Amino acid sequence: MSLKKLTQSKHSGAERSWFASLMMSGTITNEQYAIYLKQQFECYRALENRFKNINQSIPNLPKNLKRTNPIISDLKELCSNIDAIPIFDSTKKYIDYISSKCKQELLYAHVYVRYLGDLKGGQMIAKKIPGSGEYYKFDKPKELESFIRSQLSEDDNFVQECNQCFDSAINLFKDLESYFTK
Repeated sequence: MSLKKLTQSKHSGAERSWFASLMMSGTITNEQYAIYLKQQFECYRALENRFKNINQSIPNLPKNLKRTNPIISDLKELCSNIDAIPIFDSTKKYIDYISSKCKQELLYAHVYVRYLGDLKGGQMIAKKIPGSGEYYKFDKPKELESFIRSQLSEDDNFVQECNQCFDSAINLFKDLESYFTK
């Protein structure tokens, strides 16, 4: 069975969330999107920092795949005080997990869920969000997708790690829903 099918249930759960629906509606406000971007920035920064510190047995991320700089560019466009944006508990837990608990050989499970999601589904989101959407712009997207796919596995641990990453996204979406609908 393919990795896509093995993670389909969790992927669908994330896509059906209130916040994902809000992004796809085209009615998301600058504030809502900026708060989401801040969470994404923190998560990607943790993952990209982790890749900087791994040994050569795991391929590093291609430079044109990294997302922290494009996310900061989008945040600056939408918000005058990025430091005032809160960081949610779900984001802090993900950062802690990536920084110190995730096994090195499973990091590409997070790349699959996050970066490949940005390369593929992010293209639809980019048409619906405020701002220029630098976060979703990639140089050589087909090459990047091919590279990511070359790092994937369908073993049980890898699949479980992908599903855990989807759970992290679902938890963030719940935090966002609570924050904006209280």
